[in-house]
Amino acid sequence: MPLTRPAAAPLPAGVTDPEDIRGAVDHALRRFWDGRETVLLLDDFDHRATALVAELRTCGAHVAAVVTRAGPGPGAPGVEEGWHCTDAGMELTRPQFESWLRRPGADVRRWLDSLDPHRRWLALGTTRTGVARFCGRPVHGWRRPSWAGVEDKTTIDRLWARIGVASPPYTVLSVADALRDPGAAGRLGGPAGVVVAADSSQGHVGDALGVRWVPRTRRFEDAVRELGAASRRVRVARFADGVPCSVLAMALPGSLAVFSPIEIVTLGDPVAGRLLFSGSSTHWRPGGAAERGIREAARRAGAELVRTAGYRGLFSVDGLLTEEGFTATELNSRHASGLGLRAGVPDFPLYLFNRAVQEGVPGLEGIRGVALERFVRDAVAAVPSYALSVPVAGPGHRDGPARLTDGSSRVDYHVADGAAVPTAIAPPMADHRAGPACALLAARLGDPALRSFPLGSTP
Repeated sequence: MPLTRPAAAPLPAGVTDPEDIRGAVDHALRRFWDGRETVLLLDDFDHRATALVAELRTCGAHVAAVVTRAGPGPGAPGVEEGWHCTDAGMELTRPQFESWLRRPGADVRRWLDSLDPHRRWLALGTTRTGVARFCGRPVHGWRRPSWAGVEDKTTIDRLWARIGVASPPYTVLSVADALRDPGAAGRLGGPAGVVVAADSSQGHVGDALGVRWVPRTRRFEDAVRELGAASRRVRVARFADGVPCSVLAMALPGSLAVFSPIEIVTLGDPVAGRLLFSGSSTHWRPGGAAERGIREAARRAGAELVRTAGYRGLFSVDGLLTEEGFTATELNSRHASGLGLRAGVPDFPLYLFNRAVQEGVPGLEGIRGVALERFVRDAVAAVPSYALSVPVAGPGHRDGPARLTDGSSRVDYHVADGAAVPTAIAPPMADHRAGPACALLAARLGDPALRSFPLGSTP
């Protein structure tokens, strides 16, 4: 269902027409990438690399090789040469791989030099790759340390306080102090307990892996011990029961583009405190006032990122929409998932566009935030999409299309490789949330303890 938009304000000079965005981006990227050879630095090399490789090839680049922590996974695009850490006897986690990129061994250096003896290739890593050079080759779109530091969940509340964005009551403790003072959970907790989050002292932790929901205080120490295995400090915050959501935005030279909020579909078990990240949906319609509040939070955060860290490129603000309004929980200073632009404009090279903005590639400096904002918001609203997955927890669910009917609700989905992917939800809720339908689907698939948020509104 397309969003209705207010009358457009006059646009400033530069690339101000949304229809010109695609042409300007395409021209600048082709001029930069045409004829270049590149080596990819990827923690996981599977179907998720397909879009990036396709963008590079469309822009005229030659993907000559890939360095990854493990061999090609299912659906990996074809690349001529590959060097895999597992082949060298190294079994690395994702954070360990990012650390290894800072100190690669002589064997991978010799291998690369045999393919590119003059070191003319350009390296391209993930959104978390924090090295400026790899084996003597520049890394395009590398993540500056001042940008990465923003994501630490034990320090982000200082930023929310500076810019006047609401966040839950919290305290930050060392792991040892948290174990010595389990009463912190009781003092901070609300009706649904607390959330405990790890710091980033030992690398990036995403997709809720560094977060524990503690609905009952007796589980607090267990949560701290689990997170303490990979962190020095923890943030203990009151659990805010609302719709999990996010908004992506982009810091351009001299302006900001803030896009439409999306639903981050997260299911939870109120007894065990288990959280399940199920994906995102751009169908969500939070309402005019709520949408303005969420986008204003992102605009303030973006301005602060630019001011304090010189940030450039995509970022996201995550939080919850509660009865009291939007409360922020984290800021991801990188290209996070969920924008949904590919559904409406499948050939737009978003990955490379973001890296180009980060690196100041010539030809993009005239793009104005208000024009990019309008281009993206209109395209996503015209073709809303789901990117959802619910694990199959019980037996008897065969691969292929299926339908769940529960009273007046219908969920069409497809089962493959131990997961169900919702493809249609009808009729939609008033705000088009997908969380309740995913909770119904989880129950059908053998996990009835999972609920959607806010807990009071789920079936």
